[in-house]
Amino acid sequence: MANFANAFMLSGIITRMTQALQINLEYNTDLLCQNNDVGPSITARESRRRLMWSCYVLDALVGSGVDQLTLVDEKDMKIQLPCNERNFTQQIACLTETLEPGSWLSFVPEDVEASAIQPNMGIMAYFIRHVSVRKRVLRYIKHLDEAMVPWDPQSEFAMLDADCRTWYESLPPSLQFTRNAMYIRKDSSQLGALCVLHCAHYQTICDLYRLGAPALYKLRAAFEFPPEQRDFLKQLQQVLFDAARSLASIIGETASHGSRMLADSWLPTITYDSSRIMVYHLTQILDPRADETRRITIETIPLLRSNISSLKLMGSLSMISNSLCSAAETMLDRSGIGSDVVAQNSIPDDPYQPHGEEDQTESVPGTPVQSAPDYVLNPLSIFRMARKSIPERHAPEKAATSSAPNSAKPNSTTEVDPPWVGPIQQGVETEASHDPELGLGQASLEELQTLFMSDLGWAWQPADTAVGSGIEAAGLLPWAGGFSTTQAEPWVPAFPFSQQG
Repeated sequence: MANFANAFMLSGIITRMTQALQINLEYNTDLLCQNNDVGPSITARESRRRLMWSCYVLDALVGSGVDQLTLVDEKDMKIQLPCNERNFTQQIACLTETLEPGSWLSFVPEDVEASAIQPNMGIMAYFIRHVSVRKRVLRYIKHLDEAMVPWDPQSEFAMLDADCRTWYESLPPSLQFTRNAMYIRKDSSQLGALCVLHCAHYQTICDLYRLGAPALYKLRAAFEFPPEQRDFLKQLQQVLFDAARSLASIIGETASHGSRMLADSWLPTITYDSSRIMVYHLTQILDPRADETRRITIETIPLLRSNISSLKLMGSLSMISNSLCSAAETMLDRSGIGSDVVAQNSIPDDPYQPHGEEDQTESVPGTPVQSAPDYVLNPLSIFRMARKSIPERHAPEKAATSSAPNSAKPNSTTEVDPPWVGPIQQGVETEASHDPELGLGQASLEELQTLFMSDLGWAWQPADTAVGSGIEAAGLLPWAGGFSTTQAEPWVPAFPFSQQG
């Protein structure tokens, strides 16, 4: 509802509420409710768990991998994961695993087998587990200066990549994105949740594999890939491209079942980022002289157009969808994809930052003198939008900076140039990346400039923060229009800056 300041402040109050109510603990050790005379009902117990896990997900998404903004620690989550919808609606008491795969609460009977517990977990449980993986991925991306080189088999990158794939392979057949699963989930009003579950996975893969596209993401402390790691770099770029195409396919397939299936407010940003990655790969990574490039381009154009159609469908559900749709159309048109003239020397811009802004905020890219979450968060994150609406304008993010280890200046072509770019072409690319005629045309997108702020430095990380609606709902949740945007509920504190957002 675009009330970002209140949303950010309330997320912290929510954490205090969970601590006061102690819903991060099981009500008692009678998980199977064998003594009905003691404690709440089966439904009430499961509702407590779902409420606490929802607060955990909210905290993880608002925190976006920044320690300072993350208030809920996994070690304090001493409750089992939510059960599946069948057991919940039919009030069947059951055991499920905890956040760590293959583990359960210490007071669960020792004779219980994993084969009897795993079927009790539903789509919500798997989404929560993915959020815990995503939380670590985003934290890693924000601490590249402390990380091992990604091609080391023992590196943090290798471990996180393995965790992402292990999670994906753990999905039961009923949660895989197959046609049968789609129709089953649609019948149970969970197709939107299934879409978000898989989009979250591929978006996290994009966030992890962004190491291969530092110029696109403007990574702080980006790695330099030596010549002997050229194949590894190509692999990163290919996986990033494939993940973006998978996102477009999933979103497009879901959109064919109606716009209500795309109600989650994370999806517009995911959809736009998918297009941006595909445009980058087609115009920057592939050799325009190769026959294979034309084949891949022809296969990708329908996905780019599908993303635009999906953004149009989401226009009535999310305030940013129309702006992102306009930006995606402009980006596709000016990239020249599908025509005889492709803008090979233009890195596709993002709609979050006005053209030419980089040089106005930070003179030297690197680690700021004072550390603040502003430096590493997506402008669409709750924190960044809240900061924009708060009248206190202390802005350490504009302070002079010093170089960080592994840092790379924006638009640097040292290691991200495709192998077919020669010395002369490199010089052209450096100038072309600042040419508004080849970019997104930021100056004409006044609405985007207003929405996505005008005081950003170059070092933000796109698509870090997801602001999701309910994962079980097929359409808008009750709060999406059920409450006044000007009059808060009696227990909600009214912040004087709330209406400036």
